[in-house]
Amino acid sequence: MAEPSKRRAPAAERTILILDKLSAHPSPLGVSELAREMGLPKSSVYGICETLVAAGVLHSEPDGYSLSAHCLRWSSAYLTRSSLISEFQRVLSRDDRLANYTVTLSTLEQGQVVYLACRNSDRPLGFTFQIGMRLPAVYSATGKAMLSHLPEAERTAILHLPWPAPFTPNSVRDIAAFEADAQIWRQNGYAIDNGEIREGMVCLGAPILGPAGSPVAGIAISMTSAEASQVKQTELGAAIRDIAKSLAQHYTG
Repeated sequence: MAEPSKRRAPAAERTILILDKLSAHPSPLGVSELAREMGLPKSSVYGICETLVAAGVLHSEPDGYSLSAHCLRWSSAYLTRSSLISEFQRVLSRDDRLANYTVTLSTLEQGQVVYLACRNSDRPLGFTFQIGMRLPAVYSATGKAMLSHLPEAERTAILHLPWPAPFTPNSVRDIAAFEADAQIWRQNGYAIDNGEIREGMVCLGAPILGPAGSPVAGIAISMTSAEASQVKQTELGAAIRDIAKSLAQHYTG
């Protein structure tokens, strides 16, 4: 395996340095000043800055470059996630309905869910969720829930990405089967992963919807198949659906 240093991208590092310099300076900086402060060739600095201008990240002004409002998207996304995580943790501390179960908060990135926060139960599941873990959205409860609430064109684009290898014999095999179940998930307000990530584990996931009605995150509860009676699934499904709505209200401020 390659050493970590050999996997680094110098152009990306230089881009971050330039953005850091511009964010710390009250007025635009020119190529010469940026190159001098960072010890980089002017041609390299110019190429990066012009690329960022074309991408809408920087403004090109008579006296140099400055950050554009595009950068606010990143800070907004970070603050939103941080806010949701804080509220998620507060919910876990006060909602007794979730006390004995593994509970996770995740977001959707193309065909994967990325876990933002989790509380693993003391009860053995045979599977441990971790912050930063990525799983195929089509097999996970929150992934299913979020995908099912995306606008049709966005959902179709993601579902037509290369289909991930199944984790278990229960993993949904194709788009048609997924779409058929998605109608039920939308109606119920939560989706079910019945042994698709791990045999013997059942997860119920609900979408946290933003102001425009599209999912910004998802919350899920996990249990063993032995615990997941139909009565228990209905009870806990309603609980996470209600909690997701509460988190959505927090998100919209």
